[in-house]
Amino acid sequence: MKIPLLSRRVEHKRFSYEPRYYDPVKEDVKNRTARISAEIRLERSADHRENLKAAFKSIEKRERSIGFMQVLIMVLLLGTVFGWIYYGNVALYFFAALFPLYIFLRTRKNLR
Repeated sequence: MKIPLLSRRVEHKRFSYEPRYYDPVKEDVKNRTARISAEIRLERSADHRENLKAAFKSIEKRERSIGFMQVLIMVLLLGTVFGWIYYGNVALYFFAALFPLYIFLRTRKNLR
């Protein structure tokens, strides 16, 4: 329980800080380094954007070639099935000879 006082309570003292030493050269150097580092960050981000654009272009190109390859394989498989229906086992032998040759040529091209 608080005891009532007749006198006024003491208020908190306020903190006031006045720097005693100011170095304008140090302040200038700090501002310059901040500005230069901001410029470098901006240039690096621009380089990263260009690298990302180039990477996505190569991915799109690869996806297009993969799509073409999938269509080609599908056509070969469907041709083999219909060839087997019309010509019999000769179409299967023909496919069994040409498909490994195609795979070999495709992988040899990528190894270079």
